[in-house]
This record gives sequence, structure tokens and C-alpha cells, in this order.
Amino acid sequence: MLSIGDIHVYVSDFAVALRFWCDGIGLTLVEHEPSAACPYALLEFPDGGPGLRLFGGVKPWSEKERPPVGTRPTIRFDVATSDFDGILAAVLEFGGQQVDEIEEYSGMRVVTLADPDGNTFEVVEVPEE
Repeated sequence: MLSIGDIHVYVSDFAVALRFWCDGIGLTLVEHEPSAACPYALLEFPDGGPGLRLFGGVKPWSEKERPPVGTRPTIRFDVATSDFDGILAAVLEFGGQQVDEIEEYSGMRVVTLADPDGNTFEVVEVPEE
């Protein structure tokens, strides 16, 4: 057997990240360890797939040294949705940002977004079944 496991996202402000991923994107909180040193949460997507594990307490660089979003090495993942416009609006409302222009491929829209820490991911529009 070979499959993808959970996605790990390291964040500097755990409360902001948890709100972004739960309230903004719509993931469900399954586990939560509110440790002061290294808070942790396991989140699930409503329709399945790998879980998203948030780890807090990360200080990757000082604010003056922070590179522009999308310029550092990263692993990206897709968030597939039939509510493209709703997810895009929620990302912007909850502290995320749009990194690139919306593109269209085979009738589906795709856009690269970033969470409040600059972790990038792509939102891909999929038709409702």
C-alpha cells in the first residue's frame, strides 16, 4: 500500500491559523492540544482525504526578514471545492491572501492562496456531482 498521509502546516500564531482553517476554510477540529509551547490540532476536510495537522509556536524568521509569499521552497496541496467563490471570499476574510490570478483549465478555476503565515495552497473548482 502507498498513500498520502496527513498534511503538516507550521504556524506562528496558532489561534489565527485555527480560526482561518476552521472558520474560513471550513475544516472540522478533531483533536486539539492547547499547549503554550507547541499547540497542536488535527483538522479534517468535510468530504474526506488526508487530515491537516497544525503545529504552533513556529518562528521561522523575524518580521523584517520574512520573504515575499510564494518565493520560498514549499510543498503545496490542493483544496478541491464546488464553492470556489465562497472559499476565496472566506480566505480573504480570515486573514489569507490571493497570491496569483485566477486561471481556468478545462472549465475549472484554480488560484494560489496563502494562509496568514504565508503557507501556500491552491483552490481548485470542481463541479458538483
